[in-house]
Amino acid sequence: MPPKEGEILLRRYLCQRCGAVLVVGPYEVLPGLRYRATAVVIALAQLAEGRSSVAIREQVSPQQILGHEGRRSWRSPARWARRARRLWPWMGRGPPAPSKTLALRAVRALASQAPAPTGRLLEDALSGAQLGGPRV
Repeated sequence: MPPKEGEILLRRYLCQRCGAVLVVGPYEVLPGLRYRATAVVIALAQLAEGRSSVAIREQVSPQQILGHEGRRSWRSPARWARRARRLWPWMGRGPPAPSKTLALRAVRALASQAPAPTGRLLEDALSGAQLGGPRV
């Protein structure tokens, strides 16, 4: 199935006590990203496998019109690998590393949260990402 664009409605709630605003949406919505968690996890898994950013874009991004630089590379997967610990804060901190290594760490951490591990890294990572954090 090819990637597609869509809209997701989010609800905002104002705390009557402290004035904080909470934004509530599906688990698939990651803060500050245009892509769903599923797309990010797939991109990270492919980056960890050593696939080119152009090949990852073809599988994950719905964008059809690309500029010159966009046809040569796509920076988002490497950026997501560096931001993975902010996207899923329960992962904790780790030492600096190349994007490919960070992507593999993130995918393994997400897979470790799968409720029913299958032994297939991508499938388990997608399942673990749905939970949003470690089970207690």
